[in-house]
Amino acid sequence: MKKQSGFTLIELVIVIIILGILAATALPKFINLQGDARQAVMNGLKSSLETAATFTYTKAIIEGVGNSFDETLSSGIRIRYGYPFATQENLKAVLNFTEDDFKLTGTDPEIIFTLTNDTEGLTTSEIESAGVCKLTYTRADQGERPAITISGCTD
Repeated sequence: MKKQSGFTLIELVIVIIILGILAATALPKFINLQGDARQAVMNGLKSSLETAATFTYTKAIIEGVGNSFDETLSSGIRIRYGYPFATQENLKAVLNFTEDDFKLTGTDPEIIFTLTNDTEGLTTSEIESAGVCKLTYTRADQGERPAITISGCTD
């Protein structure tokens, strides 16, 4: 008789089970799609805010109020030393958006942007202290640009 070589069905099932366990435990640690997506959205928002701040500053210089502590441009945008003032209404006007995607909390000197889905049901103090993905816009001081920082987006 000829001897057959190969794997038995039980050996194949055991290998498949081991691969399944490895995939279920190790793969999520290497691939963090939600955290990466949140980070990408916040990076886009940061770029938009930086561009809007630059355009606002340029407009303030053109109107001759770039060094003013508190002024309102002809477009209705309130500025502080040429950059958008840190109020929720003002930043909504600068970026021209609604709160469908982002929730704004805080008051001058800091406005916090969070993803609406991540902060539903949280109070302002919970958002400020929680480790949720957020972007913080801090008002400009004389001779400086506004500070725009991202935190809490990666797990």
